[in-house]
Amino acid sequence: MPISTTRLGSILLVTLQRPERANALSDELIGAIGDQIDEIERDTETRAVVVTGAGTTAFCAGADVRELVDLDEAAARAKMLHGQRVFRRLELLPLPVIAAVNGHALGGGLELAMACDLRIAARSARFGQPEIRLANVPGWGGTQRLPRLVGLGRATEMIFTGDLLSAEEACRIGLVNRVVADEQVTSEALALAERLAAYSTVALAGAKHAIHVGLDEGMTAGELAEAHAVATCCQTAAQRKAVTDFLNRRAAAHNHPTG
Repeated sequence: MPISTTRLGSILLVTLQRPERANALSDELIGAIGDQIDEIERDTETRAVVVTGAGTTAFCAGADVRELVDLDEAAARAKMLHGQRVFRRLELLPLPVIAAVNGHALGGGLELAMACDLRIAARSARFGQPEIRLANVPGWGGTQRLPRLVGLGRATEMIFTGDLLSAEEACRIGLVNRVVADEQVTSEALALAERLAAYSTVALAGAKHAIHVGLDEGMTAGELAEAHAVATCCQTAAQRKAVTDFLNRRAAAHNHPTG
C-alpha cells in the first residue's frame, strides 16, 4: 500500500509509504490520498489528521519523475488537474490537518505540505519548488499557495530559481510554523493535533471555512462566512458551556481576590 494509517485516539496519522522513492507522488499514491480523504469524510471519530512520510530523509520528494516522461499535452494537463483536486480536497477538510515534515519537501511534496493547515518541520528538512530545473512549472497548486504563504516576491524567487530553503529559513518567512529536532517532528505534530482535537469541531471547521472563503473570494465574503460561523457556534452546547465556565471562573476570582 502506498500509504498507511495509524489511529491514536481521535488523531489519524497518515504516512506516505514509498521510502525507496523518497515518497515520490506516483499516480497510485495520489489516488490513495484521495481514497483516504473519502474515508476521513465518512469518519466521525477523527478530529485531526497528521500527514508524514516514511523514512528519515524525505517527507515527499515531489512527483515521480518517471511518470512524467513522454506525457502528451492532454495527459499532462489531466495529471495536474487530478492532483490539484486531491490537494484541494485535503485543504478543505473541515478539521485540522498538520504536516509533520520529517525530511525534504520538494516540488509536489511541498505542494502537499502547503495543502495542510500547519507545518511542523524537522531541522534537517529542506523546502523548494525545483520544477524549473526540469524545465517545468509547479503543477499541484504551488504557484497559488506559495505566494499566499510567503508573499509574492519570495514565492516568485523560489519558483524562478528552484533554490531550496533550510527549515529555519522556511520558518522565518512563514512557510513553516515550527522547527524541531528531527526525532521530535512526529511527536510534536501529534501533540499539536491532540491539542486542537480538544477544541470544538464546529468552531475549528467554521474558522477554517471562513479563512478559505476570504482567501478565495475576498474580504467581504470572508467576513460574511465568519459571521455565519460565529452564529453557528453560538447555538452549540460546547460554546454555551465554555462561556458559562469562563464567567463562573471570573466571578470566583472576583469574589476571592488574592494578595
